[in-house]
Amino acid sequence: MTTLLALDSSTHSCSVALTVDGQLFNRIVTEPREHARRLLPMVDEILVESGIQLADVDALCFTHGPGSFTGLRIGFGVVQGLAFGAGLPVIGVSTLEVLARKAAALDGLTSGTVMPVLDARMGEVYWGLYQIDGKDDCIAVITDKVCSPDAVAFGNNIPPNLLAGEGVSLLGEAFSGIDRDPTISPDAVYTLEAAKALYLRGGAHAVETVSLSYIRNEVTWKKHQKIRGPGKSD
Repeated sequence: MTTLLALDSSTHSCSVALTVDGQLFNRIVTEPREHARRLLPMVDEILVESGIQLADVDALCFTHGPGSFTGLRIGFGVVQGLAFGAGLPVIGVSTLEVLARKAAALDGLTSGTVMPVLDARMGEVYWGLYQIDGKDDCIAVITDKVCSPDAVAFGNNIPPNLLAGEGVSLLGEAFSGIDRDPTISPDAVYTLEAAKALYLRGGAHAVETVSLSYIRNEVTWKKHQKIRGPGKSD
């Protein structure tokens, strides 16, 4: 069986998950601004618990964005270090797909659409629309975007069955009648789920060929950070 190790540090929580011979091992903590300190120890913990070495892993998986620029960079830095050190390929998946998968699983939704929404700060949200078909299929109907909450629209698609993520509270009246869960955050367990399908289709790549997907222009973010002042992160 495939052995995959996944990390997520895209929002206020950070998590690690490992699947070995059908067994799942995972850790998740919610300690904002502690991702750099917690991620590697969490990786070590689940490797010890599972009884395997990093070299036994087939691929490393991570959420490549969108999300907190700082959190994404910390997670990707850890993935790069592990991948280069052990010679492992990597798989990057959308934070919003991970959020959609988790929301569908917790809601028991096996057929329908989920609109994951994250607060992007600066008066904007990250969002997309994902079609759920069974346990394994989660397909982007509207690809990941960033815009003002008032500009979010599902176009010619039918309204989503579920809204998920911290950003849903920012949406306008057009979404008021739709079921929602603003408490759901990304989780490496569902990063694994998203990465499994990609791995089976040859979606693992050399780490030097993979990059983050901020969605928002990085220059805009840097200007925002200067305005907010030192010592503050997104």
